[in-house]
Amino acid sequence: MSRTALAAAGLAMLAGAPVHAEPPRIWDPGYRIVSPDLAGIPRLRFLTSLDFPPFNFADANRKPTGFNVDLARAICAELGLTDRCEIQAIPWDELEPALDGRRGEVILAGTAPSAEKRLQFGLSEPYFRFPARFVANRAFQPGGDFARALEGRKVAVVARSAHAAMLETHFPATEPVPVADMPAAYAALGSGEADLVFGDGVTLSFWLAAPASEQCCRFVSGPYMSSTHLGHGMVAVTRAQDQPLLDAVNAALRAVEQNGVYAEIFARYFPIDPFGS
Repeated sequence: MSRTALAAAGLAMLAGAPVHAEPPRIWDPGYRIVSPDLAGIPRLRFLTSLDFPPFNFADANRKPTGFNVDLARAICAELGLTDRCEIQAIPWDELEPALDGRRGEVILAGTAPSAEKRLQFGLSEPYFRFPARFVANRAFQPGGDFARALEGRKVAVVARSAHAAMLETHFPATEPVPVADMPAAYAALGSGEADLVFGDGVTLSFWLAAPASEQCCRFVSGPYMSSTHLGHGMVAVTRAQDQPLLDAVNAALRAVEQNGVYAEIFARYFPIDPFGS
């Protein structure tokens, strides 16, 4: 899934009224981490961008808002730093140089972890992962054995994408229908050229909630997760030497999941739960 494609889908749905959504469990219940004392920190500055709705974008007053922005505020509150919390939006390409230049302490903007980034920065545990999902017309009734129901079914999927590779690996009994992009996938489903669409669950959730779908379709089965094909989600980023701060961010992320704040934030920004039925 490209950052641009998801941003376009999110932007199209920002004016809609969301319904309640439940996030997946991010943290292992047995995971333990002690938050360092940050009482002496003069301020905690989060760096984000404005080009990745619904995660980070500009509101009507051009102020940063979105899932990541609300999560940053929740981290500050959990760490007792609300009065010293700042959120600054700058272009995506300037985030890491700004962090290196000490113009902020944490990037929270939708960064995907990688081995290269781990050598340069401190990376939190993933706080959001992207599921793959199937979407089908509401008339499609797979029954109890979904794998058998997929046999010979035509599945629209973006050609040469991570989801195409995942479909080939895990659902070899399907008949892929390669398409150029997600709008083409929706068109294939609508015309009957494909029986299902397979792609990013977040992008699909926005389409299902949008008028363009005409409420034709729904999620079937899933969600499906794959670090191999889909990566490890999104992480917060600190400078490599700021290990106490990174530990504190991880502890706060775990706390906001446990106390329900993460679920409240999640419900604000997802019109249809990309992890739900």
